[in-house]
Order: sequence, then C-alpha cells, then structure tokens
Amino acid sequence: MSARSQTVTIGDLEVHYLEEGRGQPLILLHGGTATAESWGEAMPTMADRYRVFALDTRGHGKTSNPAQKLSYAQFADDVAGFIAALGLRKPLIVGYSDGGQTALEFGLRHPGKAGALVLGGTVSQPSEIYMEGLHGWGFPAPGEVDFERLAREFGPYFEQIKLAHAHHYGPDYWRSFLRQISELWLTLPSYSERQLASISVPALVIMGDRDQLGGVEEAHRLYRHLGAGELSIIANVGHEVVNRPLFWDAVREFLARHDSREG
Repeated sequence: MSARSQTVTIGDLEVHYLEEGRGQPLILLHGGTATAESWGEAMPTMADRYRVFALDTRGHGKTSNPAQKLSYAQFADDVAGFIAALGLRKPLIVGYSDGGQTALEFGLRHPGKAGALVLGGTVSQPSEIYMEGLHGWGFPAPGEVDFERLAREFGPYFEQIKLAHAHHYGPDYWRSFLRQISELWLTLPSYSERQLASISVPALVIMGDRDQLGGVEEAHRLYRHLGAGELSIIANVGHEVVNRPLFWDAVREFLARHDSREG
C-alpha cells in the first residue's frame, strides 16, 4: 500500500498530508524546511502497525500559511485542529527537529490529547550551541538570512527547499519562507523546569550524541524534567539522527509499550 495524498481544511488553513496503514493513529511531524515527503522511507515501516499521517507543517510544502508567520505554538494548535477534524483518538506523535519542538508545544498546550510523544532532535532552551549552529548556517538574526552562506552550508538541499515550497505562493516564496524560518528558529522559547514537568504523557527524547544544535546535555535536561520522560542517545551522529535505523528501533520499541492495543 502506498501513501495517499490528501488535504483537510482547518479554519482558514489548508493542510496537506500523506496517509498510509491501519491501526492506532500515528502522526509524523517533519523538521523545518522539510515536508511530509521526507518520511518516505519511514512511513511504510510504521504503517504495518499504525494508521500513519505525515503532515506538511503550516507554510511548508503544500500546506498554506495565511498569516505568513511561523510559530511552534501555532504549529501545535494546527496539529490539535487536525486531530479534531479527522476525529482521531489519542494519536501517537513522532516529531523530529521542528516537529519535535511542535510535539513539545503540543504536550504543553493540549494535555491529554496524545497517547505518547517522541521528541527527536528537540531542545528546551536556546543554548549557546544552538544559536551558534544557526548563525553558522546563515541565519544571523531573527528574520534575516544570508542566502549565499545558506546555499553553501545546505548544498544540494538548498535547491530542494526552493522546489518544495512553491506550491501556494509561487517560485519566489522560498525567500520569504526562509526569513520566516529564521524568525522561528532564532526566537525559540525557553521552557522552564515547571513547564516541562507539566507534560505528563509518556515522552521519549532522542538525540544524536554529536547534535550540532542540541547535544547530550540538552537532551538530558529535557528528559530529566518531563513528567514521564525517557531518553535515547544515538552514538556517532549529529542532528540527522532521524536517518539512522537505531532512531526507528527506539521509536518502535517505545511506541509499542504505549500502543492502546497493548493496554
């Protein structure tokens, strides 16, 4: 079975998503500048057990962005709207990078709505390492982008960003989109220990031990303060940890323990 491309309207937002499989609902939230297509290899492997939904985040891919602004709080509310629109009950949510930040916000803003959360490559505060990493990529200040530097740092992926984000707003939308991304990334919220502790749903924190934006210490802070946190550190990999088989081994084992069919 291959993934079906579908859309749903939530208020003034048109959300594009891919759907595959049957069973307990599982929502996949991609990283910033990526799209639902980035889950192309993961979806079939998860669809043997779950009804998998891969969303294009607001402003990404084929999902619209009426406000022309991005925020993790809004992303989380969009996910809540998606769950309500499709009538999903206690979906499992797997987020990576910006998707992980969205899952974290979802846990705060919509308690009790998810069965479990996976926070991959997620940080709980804009640390010095995090800020230096973004500056190095070509994001010098909120809303500003050094396009030449970003093209060098991102390599061929830079052209993919242009192509993937021309659906709603034309071939030059990528410039505005990346400025919005710069604002989003460089104004990351700092979550207090009390906020993190209020998330009581089971949550797995996964981080590469060489993550350029987070790292082991940041993962430990997040895991330690979550109400029901677990921690998985994947060796010898950076922020691209989601591409490692060990990432998905950890995810499948964690989700199986919180699958509604397992009680």
